[in-house]
Amino acid sequence: MTLKLYCEPPALDWDGPVPRAAGHGDVYFSAEGGLDEARAVFLSGCGLPGAWRGRRSFTVGELGFGTGLNILALLDLWRREGPPGAWLHVVSVEASPLTRDQARRAHAAWPELAELSAALLAQWPAPLRGAHRLRIDDLRATLTLHFGAAAEALPEMDFRAGAWFLDGFAPAKNPEMWDPALFGHVARLSAPGARAATFTVAGAVRRGLAAAGFAVDKRPGFGRKRERLEAVYRPGEDKEGVIEGVKGGLGGSENDTVAGALDTPLPVIGGGVAGAALAGALRARGLEAYIIDPAGLSGGASGAPAGLLTPRLELADRPHVRALLAAFEYARRLYDGRDGFHASGAARLPRDAKEAERLQALAAAMGDGYDWNGTALSMDRAGWFEPRKLVAALAAETPVIHARAADISPNGEGGWRVLDEDGRTLADSPVLLAAPGAGAARWFADIAPSAGRVAGFAGAGPETPIVWGGYACPAPGGALAGATHEKGADPGDADAARAKIFNDLRERLPALAEGLTPDPARDWSGVRAVTPDRLPVCGELSEKPGVFLLSGLGSRGFAHAPLLAETLVSQLFGEPCPLEISGFSAFAPGRFAARRARRAQTPSKAG
Repeated sequence: MTLKLYCEPPALDWDGPVPRAAGHGDVYFSAEGGLDEARAVFLSGCGLPGAWRGRRSFTVGELGFGTGLNILALLDLWRREGPPGAWLHVVSVEASPLTRDQARRAHAAWPELAELSAALLAQWPAPLRGAHRLRIDDLRATLTLHFGAAAEALPEMDFRAGAWFLDGFAPAKNPEMWDPALFGHVARLSAPGARAATFTVAGAVRRGLAAAGFAVDKRPGFGRKRERLEAVYRPGEDKEGVIEGVKGGLGGSENDTVAGALDTPLPVIGGGVAGAALAGALRARGLEAYIIDPAGLSGGASGAPAGLLTPRLELADRPHVRALLAAFEYARRLYDGRDGFHASGAARLPRDAKEAERLQALAAAMGDGYDWNGTALSMDRAGWFEPRKLVAALAAETPVIHARAADISPNGEGGWRVLDEDGRTLADSPVLLAAPGAGAARWFADIAPSAGRVAGFAGAGPETPIVWGGYACPAPGGALAGATHEKGADPGDADAARAKIFNDLRERLPALAEGLTPDPARDWSGVRAVTPDRLPVCGELSEKPGVFLLSGLGSRGFAHAPLLAETLVSQLFGEPCPLEISGFSAFAPGRFAARRARRAQTPSKAG
């Protein structure tokens, strides 16, 4: 069976702007007042906007993202009547995501939502299986879209919703979406008092919701539909009954204790791309931050003259593969249009015939945007960037303390104190976000340094980056090639490294190498942070509660840091996780200690 890491788009028949799913024989929305129906069935049916009054955040779950109509209607209501300073979180699932062009055509039916449609379409994710985080900062809203079957997606979710839009195709035409087992997950992901709404009153749906702990009631339908359902999550109470005088769902599971304690600026250790991304994620939520780094925003890979943005490609459908592909796509959307990012695409050359077969299989597994032409794998979404500009954009106006965080220690009040090399206090905070690159080894034993060098060249660089194990990419004033990898923090001799890089370049791309002249002034060396399994570390340290670590990014910090920073901040505030649970677990700081413990308990086969 051919591996597919993406979801196929639906085959659609169109009646003007109204799409019909050929596979299910059902329309995505009514031709007669689809937007009004969404407002009546789902928004009013879930008690909105009253349900979110007085909340710092509110979470809505949805089964059946479809064209995004319900969410556009929700965002429209939120921008008009959302609580000041509060955040809206939406988590939705879709087995067959529309293409951007299909969605754009459908959205033409609602010109009054054109501005919101443009904001959503600008971030429309690739149809890769798994979770995709979209952030619309102007509206104080996040969307986490899970692409795949609901039965696979719901167990991978972690949040507490105050409202549910149950909007799959009709149960008779799409029974998988209304499987009773799914309602158990809906209940698990619901806050007490959460409201659920749907257009169908099918007996199986009523019974399924009741069995999961919802009190269910029929309500007058919209348009030609005589009835619809409203339900309230009341675990332990009678499941069938009239819903009268129900207060709005609580919505979200945000950590109000933490949120209330974070009224002062938060310290972020590390001024590289990970630290800048953490500061940016905090500031997007209206929280002040400051960065602690002796080099300011030019430390780590941020000081390199150029860098590559390419996905980590593995021919497997595993949790970390999905998560890191989602991270690449999130970074790509975040950087698109920013000064310093060049959406050039890139080509990957095979080392041998065996790898050529693997790259060909990868092109088939990845779908649109990846093409094998017989000699190289083209990656349309890849590009190159100028690190300093992107880091500055992520950090925005975040203040910087130019000092080295030499140690962290408890402050005696449940928080943490950051000390410099002379024992002076740099920060005192209830929580601490640490992204110090290889410096994390001071506090986390499973981080190791891996030094390396890149070489700068004057002359005509390649039009697009070329990767083969080594790489060559455009850079301001010429080209950049690399990179060497050395165990430890010593990058080795600069002349030897430059000669090795140039010889490799000349062997793989002789025509390009012929037009380049070594430019030692543009050489650069740095130290990567790596882990034993070559995966990032992202999460709270169990041995240091309140310390949240982001490190181990290796050579792909710019591809992976933005989404992992978003994940860390979401964990801090108890927001819906941007990753699948299994993907987040793959990056957990405690995974190495757990593996060591399992190995210690496994009897030796020797003797």
